Amino acid sequence: MRNLVLAFLVAIITSSCSQSSSSGRKPDEADTLRARMAQAGPNWQNLDLQSDGVFGISTEKAYDRLLKNKKAATVIVAVIDSGIDTAQEDLGSVLWTDPVDGSHGRNYILKETGKEDFIPMLANKMNASGYGKIPEDYNFHVRRLEIFMSQLKESKKILEWIVKNIGKKNPSAEDLRLYQCRNEEEKRVLDLVLERLPWYPDFARLRFYEVDHLLDLGQYHLDHGLNMKMTAQDTVQSAHTGGVDADISYDALGLVPDPNVAPEHGTHMAGIIAAVRNNGIGINGIADHARIMMLKLSNNIREMRNEDLAPAIRFAVDHGAQVISMSFGKAFSLHRDAVDKAVEYAMSRNVLLVHSAGNDGMDLDVDSNSFFPSAKYLDGRVAPAWITVGASGYQDDSTLAASFSNYGHRTVDVFAPGVQISSTIPHSRYVSWDGTSEAAPVVAGLAALIRSYYPQLSAIQVKEIIMETVVKREALKNKCISGGVVNAYQALKLAAGYR
Repeated sequence: MRNLVLAFLVAIITSSCSQSSSSGRKPDEADTLRARMAQAGPNWQNLDLQSDGVFGISTEKAYDRLLKNKKAATVIVAVIDSGIDTAQEDLGSVLWTDPVDGSHGRNYILKETGKEDFIPMLANKMNASGYGKIPEDYNFHVRRLEIFMSQLKESKKILEWIVKNIGKKNPSAEDLRLYQCRNEEEKRVLDLVLERLPWYPDFARLRFYEVDHLLDLGQYHLDHGLNMKMTAQDTVQSAHTGGVDADISYDALGLVPDPNVAPEHGTHMAGIIAAVRNNGIGINGIADHARIMMLKLSNNIREMRNEDLAPAIRFAVDHGAQVISMSFGKAFSLHRDAVDKAVEYAMSRNVLLVHSAGNDGMDLDVDSNSFFPSAKYLDGRVAPAWITVGASGYQDDSTLAASFSNYGHRTVDVFAPGVQISSTIPHSRYVSWDGTSEAAPVVAGLAALIRSYYPQLSAIQVKEIIMETVVKREALKNKCISGGVVNAYQALKLAAGYR
């Protein structure tokens, strides 16, 4: 069951945890590579191919040789994702703060009053391009939520036994620490409880938010948001979620051991971009003067809806974001016109958008393999300051393009490190994940680095610089427009004299 749950959960939001394959490598080559990765440590994406033997983007080389004693401006990077643990030890000081209300962003997940995007698509778009993938996506999300709830119900039963054996309805932290577990299942649940108890006033509140309330929300979502029956009101307001507020407090993870989408995914993305550099803990983010704006559009119960994505993009633009990082995607697009208009608005305000290419291992040049949101508008025009990113590995050989990564000679712009990328997750922990989800914030961080040291450059110029300075490889020649992996050192060298 645990492996099945993991297989479903890690694929959400362009599958940030997809496992890459090492098949085809000789045993001695694999051993050598593992040794090299162990020596490189958790920041391989920032290292240099010639100096360090892994295909990073040469961030550290750029800082050492190009940026010493240079002045830099603060650049706001909006991370549209599943939320961020704002108390993460490596992120607290790099969060954007709204000068008006003191918040770090906005939460677009409020009371559920509408259907998920694929419900009206299934009801009304039978002949739409890519329709065949919509039922698959719908079934995937239903099954994911059912598995999550099944695992959470199992944890609830175990927790009830623990509480009964302790003999107190609201045991203290000390009561829980002294409890002698009878089996591995009890130990698993108790470890999760003790890990998260400091976040709540008492055990009773933890049990409510981490178990009972999540089960209620999940059941309601299955009964309503994922219910295939459409009413007239649903057709008119198919994805209305009730507004937005400044309460971006993190979502309960649920007493389950496997990764889920809230807020681990968003926290992981934020760390790649801007985790505090050289502080002796965690990892080094790419951009030392970036400030992360959190815009939450999904959690462990609810999916991202385009009717929320459009205002999220506009909020980022209106509040000073110069780069927007988006590590999510769908095979279809409801309310695409609203998203197109928001993207056009971002273009008019000199904002660069960076988007993950997706983890289906498919050619996006094929019309039936659409992945949204997209740089291409409904009318055929293309957003000029938009970068679509595929995932690359650490080995300079034919496996450079990660096997799971989408690609496209006309639709994917660049590749960037996206295999075994270590970054921040909630509760000041760190984990390594694979995915184009990880590759996109590598490029977003690079864009922020360029814009902070060369603020006179436009969003389009920053894209041109990133595209022109990739390290080209034959393995990527037909995988992306640029034919290579982004490189911070070369990009900053070009930016210094760019006109």
